[in-house]
This record gives sequence, C-alpha cells and structure tokens, in this order.
Amino acid sequence: MDLSTTLGQSPSTDLPGPTNIHRNEPSPSHDPFKYSQGLAGVDQPSNYLFANILIATALLPAVLTLCFRVIIAAKNYRRQVSAMTSCKGQDFWKKDRHPYWGLLKRHFLYAPIRSDRSLNKTTKPSNTKPVDQVTLPQLAIIIIYFISNIAYCLAVPAQPTPQMVAAFRGRSGALATLNLILTVLFALRNNPFIYLLQVSYDTFNLFHRWMARLVVLESTAHISAFLYNTYHTTHDGAEGWKNIGWLLSQSSSFQCGLVGFLALILLMVHSIRLLRHPFYETFLTLHRIGIATAISGVYFHLAKHALPQLPWIYLVIALLVLEPSARVLLILRHNLSWEGRAWTRVSLEALPGDATRVTFALPRSWNAKPGSHVHIYLPRLSLLGSHPFSVAWSQSSGYAKIMSEELPSTIDDLRVEDGPSTVTCIVRSRQGMTQSLYKLALQTEKDQVHLWGAIEGPYGGHHSFDSYGTVVLFAGGVGITHQLSFIRHLLDAHNSNMAATQKIVLVWCVANLDALEWVQPWLDQIVTVPSFHEVVQIRLYVTRTTSPISHAMLLPTYLDVRQQRCQVQELLDEEVLAQIGAMAVSVCGPRGLSGSVRAAVRQRVRLRSIDFFEEAFSY
Repeated sequence: MDLSTTLGQSPSTDLPGPTNIHRNEPSPSHDPFKYSQGLAGVDQPSNYLFANILIATALLPAVLTLCFRVIIAAKNYRRQVSAMTSCKGQDFWKKDRHPYWGLLKRHFLYAPIRSDRSLNKTTKPSNTKPVDQVTLPQLAIIIIYFISNIAYCLAVPAQPTPQMVAAFRGRSGALATLNLILTVLFALRNNPFIYLLQVSYDTFNLFHRWMARLVVLESTAHISAFLYNTYHTTHDGAEGWKNIGWLLSQSSSFQCGLVGFLALILLMVHSIRLLRHPFYETFLTLHRIGIATAISGVYFHLAKHALPQLPWIYLVIALLVLEPSARVLLILRHNLSWEGRAWTRVSLEALPGDATRVTFALPRSWNAKPGSHVHIYLPRLSLLGSHPFSVAWSQSSGYAKIMSEELPSTIDDLRVEDGPSTVTCIVRSRQGMTQSLYKLALQTEKDQVHLWGAIEGPYGGHHSFDSYGTVVLFAGGVGITHQLSFIRHLLDAHNSNMAATQKIVLVWCVANLDALEWVQPWLDQIVTVPSFHEVVQIRLYVTRTTSPISHAMLLPTYLDVRQQRCQVQELLDEEVLAQIGAMAVSVCGPRGLSGSVRAAVRQRVRLRSIDFFEEAFSY
C-alpha cells in the first residue's frame, strides 16, 4: 500500500517539495524518500501475477471439494435407490468397495491435528462451548496458503537494498489487500461457497480467523518495509525517526494507513478465544467498530492516489453492505406478514437445568432441513445482537387450498397457502444474553413470558442421512436439539419408503434427568409415529446423578436409561456388529464427546462403511 497523498512543503529548503504521486506515476527522481512511498521500485506486473496465482490457489480446494461433493452425492443417491429396493442392496453397501477409502478417512479426512488420546479424556457434558476440532485437510489448506503468501512476498528481484525493500513493501501490501477480500467473505453467514460446497459456516469461520492473521502479518511486513527505507534515508542531516515522523505528519494517506493497521492489530488481539467466548456480545460490538475503522483506514490510504488495489477495497465494502442488506430482507420475509399485519412473537419458558424453551410464532410458513440452525434476535435483551441456536422443533401450518370435500380439479387447488409457523429452540444459560434470557423466563412461574423477536435462517442442514441403513446420533447436553430433527425426518421417510434407513440409535449424554424435560414433549410425539419401536432406539446416559435411578420414577418406556458415562467405543462396536447397510455417525456436543466419537469412528472405518459428521459452533 503506497503513499497516496500530496506531501506538504518541507520546513527545510533542502528537503523535497510537494510531490504528486498519482496512480502508477513513479516518485520524482530527486525525492530522497521515493523508495518509501509511491510505486518507485514496486514490481506491479509481478504483484498482479502473484495475486492471480493466489486466487487460483484459493479456488483449487473449492474446485476439489465441489468435485468430491458431486461424487459423494452420486454415490449416496445410487446407494439410497438400491438399498430401498432390496435387502441385498443393504448388504452390498455395508462395506466400502475400495480399501483405500477407509485409510483415507482414518488418516486424513477425519484425522484431527491433536491426538485422539488428548481429545478422549472425558465424554461427560461440560459447560464449555462446543468447539470444532481442526482436521488435517483444514490444516493442510491453511499451511499451503500461508507458505504461498510468504514465498510470493519474498520473491522480489535482486537489486540494491532500497529497491528490494520497496518491491517487498509493494508486494506485501498488495497481497494483504487481496487477502482482506477473503477474510471478509469467509466471515459472512451467506457466503455463497457455503451453499455451493456444502461446507459448514464453522469451517469458513476457521479460515476467516487464519486469513485475518495473515492480513495482519502482511500488513506488518508492509509497514516494516516502509519504516526501514525511511529510517535509513539521510537528507540534510536528518535521518531515522525524524524522517518517519515528518512523513507521517505530512501525509494523510500514511496517517489513514496507520489507523487501519492499528485497528487490525486490535481486532486480532481481542479475537483470541479467551476473550471472545466469555464476552461474546462485547466482542461483536468491538469487532464491528474495529472492522469499520480498519476498512476505512485502508480505503483512504489507497484512495488518496487511486492506487491499483483500490477496486479490491470496493469489493470488500460491497460485501459488507450487500450481505447484511440481504439478511434484513430475509428477516422481513420470514417474520413479517403484510397481509395480516403481524410480526413474530416470542414466548419464553424456564426449564430445569438452567435452560429456556424459546418459541417463535411466525406469521408465515417456514421450513428447514434436519440439522438446521437459526440466528435469533431479541431486542429486549440485545438490541442488535443475534445468536445461533439449533432448531429443536418446527411446525408449519400451511394448508392446501381445498374448500370442500370434492377432489381437486386443478393444480391450483393443491397449492399450499402461506400459514403461521412455530420454531422452537432450547437455550442453555451460560453468560451474557443466554443468562439474561433465562432470568427473564424465571420472572413468572406459571405463565410464559411473551415479547417481540425475530429469527434469521435457516442455515446449515447440509447433511442427508437418507441413504444410510444405520444412523447413530450422539448428543451431549443441549446438543440433543440438533439431532432431534433427524429422527423425525428419517422416521417419516422410512414410513413413506423414501429413505434407506432401517435403524436409528440416539445416544444422549446428560448431567441429570432434569434435561429430559427439555425435549420430552417432542419425544412423546415422535413415539406415536408408526414404526418407531421397530426403527428407533434411545439411550440416555446420566453422568452426575448421585442417587440411583429407580424404575418407579415413571420414566418413558421407550428410554433406555443408564446411570454411567457413555463408553463410546464399546457402544459403536456393538452397532457395527449389528450394522444394516452403510452407517452414518453424527455428534453434537462438548469437545470431549466429539473427540471420543471421532476416535471411535476412525478405529472402525476400515472394517465397515462408516461416515462421520460433526456439528459444532465455534463463534
């Protein structure tokens, strides 16, 4: 990022007068600071070349992932059709046809960067926020991209030191600006690559954090190169920090660039996990202010002289404006009914175990895929803040346009009219907004608390288990909300012969039996679905209850309650021995449980066809 303003007249007659460095014009030859500013010594053709190579480097994993998704989708469709039509089809898909596929899943696709032993210390639910474990494919992408950036920054032509430093300054500044685009793109909830590649927002959020660190690193290199050349420039007896101070005082471009750089540093410091998770609402507010400051500083740093990287900043600004605008339109679409002049109403109900049942009564129809989540808005508790929660249960009241008992005569008679819907989430009280939400729900013991609110979404729901004969769902604590929708969907699909699923096992690890009240009304509804007892098994592991569980406690008969920690490997081995068709293993819960399930799956992927799915929010 180069000097982009007109330098004022030096107080000394020997210092250079005002210089105009517009666009691609080099600094005047008599300017002693020409290698500290402008495009003198900057290798612009190579900057564009390496920028294009970096774009290709970033797109390569996306293309490979897209091809992988297409192949897997075709395989799943073929498996679903064959498994639904014959029992032999289930047996055929019980094992992977290619031995290398199990090796690839065990040692690369499902392999975490930390050992399974360190992740497998505990499987009990904890109060820590679920965090996605970085896998080897993610680590490989990050390392390759980092090494590429470092190599391209250092690939400057051999020439005298001032010119080399100037070329390094231009290269690092150009790549930092380019990576700023990806940093912002990966942070967006409606990132188009999420839908195209069927990759979770959690993964892109991981890439966002590492891309931001790379931007800070390259910005530091950019400023260091400027400081080096300026410090070592001698003119009229002035050198060192005096030269640096004079340039900063005369150039609004440098001043804006410095403000943007300091904002980037503060963004990186306050985004570390120890500060981000405990004070998430404060983090969001400071993050938004920091982003606005950083982007403004970089923009004016470039715009003063319309440097070649300025269009890249226009793209960053466009992303930051258009995506939130689209989200506002989606919120209005789902939460506002113009015909009925109604807005979404929210009811709160305090539950045992410091949890709150939050039910959104939407004035319009709303549908979501299994495993979806939403961002909820409760202005009474947080004016502009939104928080992600899994959809535990949803029900739409859309109705067919048939006003009599006569058979429909036209296609229009079958059209489903827009009707009200309900969306329910279970929110566990932690800190900040969730704690305030629970306290508000406790205000009245008998009646529910009602207030205004909105939901944004649905998001997620990329995974389909319809082609698997056996589905094993692990949940830890409030993670049950993610898995519940899969049971409902798969059971309906099984009864309508639209899925290959013949066996569903839900394993729920909770601290005490109070958690059962969170979802028991919905479990009671699922039990009434035909084929429930033939297809579904529910195992409840209670880990912290000291008194023995008595059968006289009137527990539902469909629950297999065990007062012990879940031995994940033993349980999974038991299901592998009785496996029907291909197996899907999904987990949503604390890090200990997720690590245990991942380790157990990796131990058996070479024996049977087992696919692993993990859901975790690492905001």
